[in-house]
Order: sequence, then structure tokens, then C-alpha cells
Amino acid sequence: MRIDELNIDIATLLNEFVNEERDLLEVDASEQAISNRLARKFELVSHGWNVDCEYNRDQGAIKSLKYALSENGDIEDRKVIPDVIVHRRKTNDNLLAIEVKKVSNRENRFKDEAKLKAFREQLGYKYTLFVDLETGENPSIENVVFHDGNSHFCK
Repeated sequence: MRIDELNIDIATLLNEFVNEERDLLEVDASEQAISNRLARKFELVSHGWNVDCEYNRDQGAIKSLKYALSENGDIEDRKVIPDVIVHRRKTNDNLLAIEVKKVSNRENRFKDEAKLKAFREQLGYKYTLFVDLETGENPSIENVVFHDGNSHFCK
């Protein structure tokens, strides 16, 4: 699981993140706080790219995508706010979209994976990453889904 443009291995970066942010994960901080710290981790390796949390713009317009919220749901145009994106603002250079969930969040993961698929197909993001984190006493990466345009990797 590599992003060549950033010269990083996703598994290594995520393991470093868990080790560096153990205190944050042990206190079961919010997904927004965790996403913010993950964005900072990506920012350190994303030279020449912007890393933004909850960035709801597509060249100035409100970002929207067509996707379903469940397997049997209707595909509808929805305003979206990704947890983290790596891109170049005011351009169509879209590198990575990330969604973060805590294992304790029982929301359906289908919605996040459908949204990430829409980021790839409709906005041209080259990579997408879904991260499911175990928080609390023994923080860890529980699940990772990474798409690199050609392949789909799961942990």
C-alpha cells in the first residue's frame, strides 16, 4: 500500500500514527480530533500538496457527490465533507481522500466506502483510504481499505 507521489507506505505511516498518538487514542477522543492529527501526519510527508480536514469545496463550489447510504439505498446527490484530503486547492489535482471511523462508531461502513468510491470516480482522486481505529486501553488499526486506482487492499 504505497503512495508513490508522497513516497510513503500507508501501513508504516498508520502504525507510526498509532504509536505517536497513543494518548489521544487511549482517551477515546472524537473522530474529528483523530482525523485532525492524522491530517497533520500526512502533512509532514505531503510536500507540494495541501492537506485539509473537512474541506467542503470543489474549486469554490460546495463539494457534492452521487452515492447511496446503504446497499439498497437510492443514489442521490449529497453534499460531502471528507475527513481528510490531500490535494492542490483550486485545481483538479486530487490525490487522496480519507475517512476515519472508531470501531465504537456503529454507523454502517457502506456509506463511507461508497463515498470514497465516488471521490475516485467523480472527482478523480487517485487514492482513497478508509481507516477503522480501535480506541481505548489498547489502540490499534482494526481495519484498512486502500484503493490505488488499480488495486484494492484490505487489512
